[in-house]
Amino acid sequence: MFKIITPDNRAQNSALIDAMHEMRYRIVVGEWGWDIPDIAKGYDKDQFDTDDTVYVIVRSRAGDVVGSSRLNPTIHPHMMSELFADYCDLQPYPVGRDVWECSRFVTDRALMEDAVDDFRVRCRLGLGLTAWSLDNKVSRLSWLTHQKFFNLVQKVWDTEPLGLPKREGDGWAWIPAVSRMDEATFDRQLDRYRNADAIVAQYMGARPALSQAQVV
Repeated sequence: MFKIITPDNRAQNSALIDAMHEMRYRIVVGEWGWDIPDIAKGYDKDQFDTDDTVYVIVRSRAGDVVGSSRLNPTIHPHMMSELFADYCDLQPYPVGRDVWECSRFVTDRALMEDAVDDFRVRCRLGLGLTAWSLDNKVSRLSWLTHQKFFNLVQKVWDTEPLGLPKREGDGWAWIPAVSRMDEATFDRQLDRYRNADAIVAQYMGARPALSQAQVV
């Protein structure tokens, strides 16, 4: 359903990690138009891809990387502390051994069969993030995302904003937030995965493309 890459098994999965960085580049630079300083052409790896980083990766039946997300410990420098601290104007960004930061939640819709497949890939990423958090006694994940994706996450995770929406010139409002990780969250995500057809038909059929729902 998903693959967890940790510092302990990174060496055995170097080819998969390379494919993930290439997929991320195609989407965040090629589709979303992000200007990321100091990364190699065709390969999205920045200063927050560290020796401590944990990755959740989803592959298609053919073996292609179709989705990924990364996790970083907040006791070390991370995106919220280094780049987006001033976004947290409602409460300080959380720091602790039980708090990790989620970023680069990315999917490649061009490699998916349809909207249901896309939805299930997102569910699989969410399940991987939650399962790893529960297994490693991580109680909360912090993250920064567009407001539309924030509203979607609230359907699954117990989430609260760290700051008010902040616009950065592209018409989207960015929100820093923190979500609680617990077994109830995992169960809700699993239910959504199992009921993907009905959920997509009811809620997403007439909505804008999900590729616009981005997590930094």
